[in-house]
Amino acid sequence: MPSFQFDPDEIHVSFPFRPTWVEAIKRLRRRRFDPATKVWSVPTGLAPDLLAALEGAGAPWDELAPLRDASRDALARTAALQASWRRVYEDAVPTLAERYPGLFRHQEEGAAFLLGAGRGVILADEMGLGKTRQAIVAADALGGRVLVVCPAGLKLNWARELRMALGAPDLHVVDAKGLGAARWTIMSYDLVKRHHKALLARHWGVAILDEAHYIKNRTSQRTRLLVGGDGKRGLPAGRVRGVLAQADRVFLLTGTPITSRPLDLFPLLQALEHPLGDDLMAFAGRYCAAFFTGFGWDLKGASHLDELHERLAGVLLRRVKEEVLDLPPKLRTYMPVEVDLAAYRRVWLDYAARRKKKRRLGKRALLVEIAKLRHAAAIAKIPAALALVEDVLAQGEKVIVFSGYQAVVDAFLARFGAQAVRVTGRMGAKAREASVAAFQEDPAVGVFVGNLKAAGVGITLTAAQQVIFTDYSFVPADHLQAEDRPCRIGQRTAVTITYLSAVGTIDEEVEQLLAHKLDVVGQAIDGAEASLSGSFLDDLLAIVALS
Repeated sequence: MPSFQFDPDEIHVSFPFRPTWVEAIKRLRRRRFDPATKVWSVPTGLAPDLLAALEGAGAPWDELAPLRDASRDALARTAALQASWRRVYEDAVPTLAERYPGLFRHQEEGAAFLLGAGRGVILADEMGLGKTRQAIVAADALGGRVLVVCPAGLKLNWARELRMALGAPDLHVVDAKGLGAARWTIMSYDLVKRHHKALLARHWGVAILDEAHYIKNRTSQRTRLLVGGDGKRGLPAGRVRGVLAQADRVFLLTGTPITSRPLDLFPLLQALEHPLGDDLMAFAGRYCAAFFTGFGWDLKGASHLDELHERLAGVLLRRVKEEVLDLPPKLRTYMPVEVDLAAYRRVWLDYAARRKKKRRLGKRALLVEIAKLRHAAAIAKIPAALALVEDVLAQGEKVIVFSGYQAVVDAFLARFGAQAVRVTGRMGAKAREASVAAFQEDPAVGVFVGNLKAAGVGITLTAAQQVIFTDYSFVPADHLQAEDRPCRIGQRTAVTITYLSAVGTIDEEVEQLLAHKLDVVGQAIDGAEASLSGSFLDDLLAIVALS
């Protein structure tokens, strides 16, 4: 006979082996089986589904009495929660413009979508449309405690946005010491592990993940701690409870929910408890063109993207600037530049000599060689980049320069002195904010030099009319994020984006790949049609291996 154990999160079921019962439970969402204890576990909220499955499989009526009680309780809780959400939606939406003056029309609509979307939603507006403000308004209207998890460099930005939207909110920016007791808790992804137990001990009305593509890696530590799953990568043994399970509502904010392939979306759907996030292989087989290589499953592809786009309609809201704001166009151009190839050729010949001795290099060895070539190409472009920036300044315009190399950043700071400010990963949040403020407000500061990762998200640089990339990231979405730092609310002039490509170097291959891969980001989220084969890095590895 089946026996049941109930805890706040899961129902644990054990019984002598019955093939029909096993098959019935296997059809449930988010069920799991512990082979050591022979116990099935099902989320408490799915008690009605478990009851229906066991009844349909012929389990004894009398033995299911405890499960029927749990099912009634689950249905009552769900009904009460949905009714409360509906009341909040009906009360809040008509008064959004009055309660939160200054909202754009699309921001009112976005806040209303967040309020009415049930358990969770992905707000995937293009960068610069004010996702932060929309999430603040919706979370404030819902009430209760709010947890904001964001990249470390954006914590102070969130605090500033909260004060701008709400006046003097009760907020605490978390450091290594503790969570505090404020209504609004802002913390970085890096601190989730340190405060995991304390986060689980609290109930959150809303949990907001900013730059939610940070959890795209389903096996990473931060994803496991936030979403839940089996203990891996330094986590405790056994099942890890995710922080998001402690929240009534989950808002995922990201302008790039798919950074390079549809598989990136799966952990976000898990975070929302969406049916598409229940079974990885079912998702991959349908939307990632999964196939078995003989050594394992390849999940890097894309398929049935139109269908995926349709199935996300209820939980994903995506607007682009052209649809909602009369912003000036963004003009992207690739500029080939002649460079001194002497140093680059030495690196290339060194690589060629090793290839001659060993005809095939492993992936790790190729990555090392690519890193050397990219660095050499970036250094070679410094004179051309400096000259271009001087031309921009001569025209009376401000310019943003993005690079992944400290040597390039240092070269710009040395050349332009007090005219330049920087934002890199080595700087603290206050120093970054001071650099942004100086660039935005000081007419004497005309050059902003930023590391692509540290300065490419979450900041507004509308004072610029020009953006220059001196080198390339392996993640196309990083470029889209960085490109839109000046293309945000408040921009009133055309913005030119220039990618510098060193002729005769690896840049030429990367440039072609980048243009192709940028199409991928919009496939599922925008409903656009494009092809995808492998990742940006894998394609580049193949090109270099054959060179």
